[in-house]
Amino acid sequence: MPIGYWESEHLLAPADLTVIGAGIVGMSTALHYKALHPHDRVRIIERDVLGEGGTTRNAGFACFGGPGEWLDDLETLGQSKWLELIRLRAEGLRALIELLGEKALGLEWSGGWELFAASPSGKKRSDEAGQNLALLNDAVQPLMASILGHLAPNPLDTPALIYSPSRAAQFGAHSCIHLPWEGMLHTGRMVSAFHRALQVADIQCLNGCTASWLEAPSAPDGPWSICTPRGVLESKSIAICTNGFAKEVLPEAEVAPAPNRVLVVRPVQMPPQGAYHIEDGYLYFRTLPDGHVLFGGGRHFGVELPPFPQRDEKAEARWDALLESAAAQWLGPIDSVSHRWTGWLGVGSDREPLIGSTALGLHHAVRMGGMGVAMGCGLGLQLALNISAEGHNKGQR
Repeated sequence: MPIGYWESEHLLAPADLTVIGAGIVGMSTALHYKALHPHDRVRIIERDVLGEGGTTRNAGFACFGGPGEWLDDLETLGQSKWLELIRLRAEGLRALIELLGEKALGLEWSGGWELFAASPSGKKRSDEAGQNLALLNDAVQPLMASILGHLAPNPLDTPALIYSPSRAAQFGAHSCIHLPWEGMLHTGRMVSAFHRALQVADIQCLNGCTASWLEAPSAPDGPWSICTPRGVLESKSIAICTNGFAKEVLPEAEVAPAPNRVLVVRPVQMPPQGAYHIEDGYLYFRTLPDGHVLFGGGRHFGVELPPFPQRDEKAEARWDALLESAAAQWLGPIDSVSHRWTGWLGVGSDREPLIGSTALGLHHAVRMGGMGVAMGCGLGLQLALNISAEGHNKGQR
């Protein structure tokens, strides 16, 4: 569609920064950059009404993983990179709280729990966690205390992991490990708080606007071109923050979208309040304030779903049946299921996020690995600083 005069003259005038993707990473990148450069024109373009990735479709865990997942990461990444991931998650959650506030996020420091099933595999994993408990605690506890100590209500010497036999007994689990530094937030309130902050900061948001392709500047100081249904938009810098969908505009990105199914169930008997990890984090559930439980995950079930926006309702039904069976195993009889949906994660060869630049003026922060709630705002801050530093260096030249 051709751009009209009022659009080109003001509404769609060239931007200093255009962020592609209105998720946690994209919105926080825009807000942090605008705070650094209040007079710059900052725009977000988002192809969906609210976003179709994970930002509005997550479980609302303010978490850092659990011992089962950490053991996997230690084996595949080594201790240094594993600890860096934990640091990114803790610093990201702190950045989110400092940006929007606990009240706006609906944040509850409820604690988290990892449950180990009374099965051969569950008992084996429980034993491995127990053998490494001191190592995990000694590494993670100082990070939690130094990064979140002034926010969370825990004493600074609170361990990162504590055995909880009483909680294990409540669920009929072989064992249970408590994660006292974890919490839960209200995803809907978080997104609304982001939207309010964007409006106050005078950041333009164009929803229903897809970036089809990008064209590099034709001159050294020229703008990037972004092809959209409204025509070609120009921007000095671009930040790609589309997580699992990054390849659509950044083909070289080593990231792929991965589906995750989520149900909201009403159990006959509500479990104790909190956030729960099962099977190394591949399954999870959390209590909701209205007598329901959000139960999700299952990427390890082996059920294939077609790439977004295609759907395979039969495959979704198979996945949901497995989730309902798992929910009944852990929660007891299920009275009803009120919601079913798919969230899309950004995954790669490991859990490390991708943040950097592929060309002058073209930046990205993608591949959250299912931890976008924890890491997203911190990576948005880092991306904003990177873009600001590049602009400063260009000015020096």
